[in-house]
Amino acid sequence: MNVYDKTHDLVGAIKTTPEYMEFMVAKKVLDTDVEAKSMVKDFIAKQMELEYEMMGGKAEDKAKTEQIQKLYQPIAANTKANQFMHSYMKFQRMVADIYKILGDSVAEGMDFFDNK
Repeated sequence: MNVYDKTHDLVGAIKTTPEYMEFMVAKKVLDTDVEAKSMVKDFIAKQMELEYEMMGGKAEDKAKTEQIQKLYQPIAANTKANQFMHSYMKFQRMVADIYKILGDSVAEGMDFFDNK
């Protein structure tokens, strides 16, 4: 068994999931609307920026949170953007679950880095 071959098998399996296929269809539809795509990209960038800050230990910036909420309002009103965001979130949830399963399975021995 080659772990790299199995990784490619996993990628193939991911590409057959409803989450991935729905995401790809929604992406193609979003690509046809420059304005909606721009709104979504801006929203996701701001959202990720805030998440990275919070993961880095910064307290939640209420102004940025409000700005992100305001950025989402036109996305919710735009069918293409809204559909993309829903499929994006479902796909991201699946990928996060896969990362968790992988991380949990190889965590043994990582306590070596604990400050004990």
